[in-house]
Amino acid sequence: MSNGLFDAFRVNGGPTIYPPLKTAWQADILESGLIFAFCILAFSFYIILPGVRGKEKFFMFIRITLSLFIGAVILLTNFSYSWETAQINTLTKYKAGIAKDINADIGVHIGLRGINITLKGVPEQQINETINYNEHFSWEWRQGRLGFGPYAGRFNQEYRSAQLRGLPLPILWIAEYFTFDGEGIRWGRHYRLAGWYAHIMLWLAFPMWLLTNILFFVLLRFGAYFLAMTGTCMIISNIIWASIRNVNELKIPFTAENILNFAFGGSFWVCLITGILCVVSGLAIVLLDCRKPSWMATFFGVDVLQDEDDAQEDDGEVENKPRVRNDNTEMRVFGEEQDLDENGKSASKAGGRAPLKPPMDDRKPKPVPGGAMHEELNDDDELYEDKPYPVQQPSQSKFEKKSRGLTKRFQVSRRRPPPPPPPSTEPTDDELYVNQAMGTETSDVRVSVAL
Repeated sequence: MSNGLFDAFRVNGGPTIYPPLKTAWQADILESGLIFAFCILAFSFYIILPGVRGKEKFFMFIRITLSLFIGAVILLTNFSYSWETAQINTLTKYKAGIAKDINADIGVHIGLRGINITLKGVPEQQINETINYNEHFSWEWRQGRLGFGPYAGRFNQEYRSAQLRGLPLPILWIAEYFTFDGEGIRWGRHYRLAGWYAHIMLWLAFPMWLLTNILFFVLLRFGAYFLAMTGTCMIISNIIWASIRNVNELKIPFTAENILNFAFGGSFWVCLITGILCVVSGLAIVLLDCRKPSWMATFFGVDVLQDEDDAQEDDGEVENKPRVRNDNTEMRVFGEEQDLDENGKSASKAGGRAPLKPPMDDRKPKPVPGGAMHEELNDDDELYEDKPYPVQQPSQSKFEKKSRGLTKRFQVSRRRPPPPPPPSTEPTDDELYVNQAMGTETSDVRVSVAL
């Protein structure tokens, strides 16, 4: 019987058997998913860059790259296991009941949530076994009671489970150092507290990073403030880890010459450098926004006058505020006569009363076509004209003005101008008194009466 397409990897017609896929412990599924997510975001933004013209294409590439790099550092350092590392090559015991020593590489990688311990033989095949181990111990959540019972912490329970499974002695020796909790030897408690508070600060930096990206398109200066605060949270997480992780320096000896010494790992330094970069960038953006606002507006692609709208709006309110009339109006008793003396001042006669003095107005009346009769009527109309009463505008706080300015800024582009009013077909007052036949107005008509 010939082998067909579906006979590959099958023995005697049985199901397909694939060989085991051994991946390194650093290939964590969560970290791989985070890296893949940020790569997708970067690719999605990069494919639109060819549609951007001029220098804006280069500026946009820098903004996208730096922003996604900061976000990726925050999340990856939060879940990585390389905040502190140690590695040696030594001769050590392998398991209970085996007297022969093995030559192996031993590595310890400490993160915010636990530790990874690796044991790899050199070579891997020794004493008829493949020596290649990787074990993870977590100290998440509560510390728990002292001991290894059901109320003990998670780390102690996982350590007791590893003993029951019969793991190699070097792995158990290293894990045992983190189970001590008394007499000033509390490496496990101190590392757990340091990781707990450091990961809280990193989770605080993540929403600040999101707000930074939003505010850079709304208010440039506030975006710079939040960028500096994002870096501050990352730096604080480093300070917490370096100060709380242990009081006594942790050293694990295997022989007199081979001692496992711990040092800060890649995640610690990447988080620290990125935090310093965020703080320096935020302060630089604030300084340049005050000194060179046009440069920042060009780099971020925002309006250079977006922070000046409030000042212009306040000036417009002052100009449109109605003026208060300050006429020197004198009230007289009704019926009292009023004359002018030699100096031009008003003087009332004892025998009569003058009418009320009309308010003086500096504005000149508009000329009306016609004779003197029309001018007198115009003066009388102006005498009894209603004067506008000044209305004081309510004061607004700075926050209300700024929010109203933002609302106007976002709504200007969406508003449409109102339609023009329809033409009026009704005749005006001037057209009513026009002689259609003669083409003259009533003021030009002269009537002669024969006596």
